[in-house]
Amino acid sequence: MRRSLYRYFDDRRWADAFLAGELYFRSLAYFRAYEDGQVRGDRNEGVSVFAPAGGLVVVNRTQGTSFTLADHRFESSVRQDEIWVYCLSRVRTAALAAEFGAVVCVEILDVPTFCMRVQAALPATAKFIGRRVDYYRATDAGDPRWALPDRIATSKLDGYARQAEFRLVFSITGALEFENISLRLIQGASETPPPAKQDGQTVTIGSLADICRIHEINR
Repeated sequence: MRRSLYRYFDDRRWADAFLAGELYFRSLAYFRAYEDGQVRGDRNEGVSVFAPAGGLVVVNRTQGTSFTLADHRFESSVRQDEIWVYCLSRVRTAALAAEFGAVVCVEILDVPTFCMRVQAALPATAKFIGRRVDYYRATDAGDPRWALPDRIATSKLDGYARQAEFRLVFSITGALEFENISLRLIQGASETPPPAKQDGQTVTIGSLADICRIHEINR
């Protein structure tokens, strides 16, 4: 059974632009700095976090000793200003419509065709991904996404699992290549993310009227 994707819009004009084939991508850095009570914004966007409840255990294999760093976490970050995302959902619910302040929802009926059209509209050198978002807990360990920018760009902490997100992701700089990440050991509260260096990018893919339908939302 082929499943649909959904895009929620708080203004009918943006829905009409989408149906005309204009997709406005934002950088991971934009969503990391966006403040809206953790609806679209996420301070950990483009960052994979490991923060055990009891602190980080550091093992010295040479001496056979270990110690715990309380109030520490380990982060693996991608180049957030160079990775562009377009966010959709795999579910259509009244709760999500309310959360996004939506007045209309567009349903994408043919997801493979939709993704192929987006990829075809990008530069030939772009690396493109169309993938459902994986949700994880900060206490989870041993996941291979630490070295995989494409996995980090399509992963979020489980507090966002209600959104059942599907992402279109691309980069033209190599930011999604294997091990193109930065590792940090952090103590204390999260830093305030800096503003994004760029605003957004419009990708024009042509009319989507043949593979979409629109749902009005009664509020």
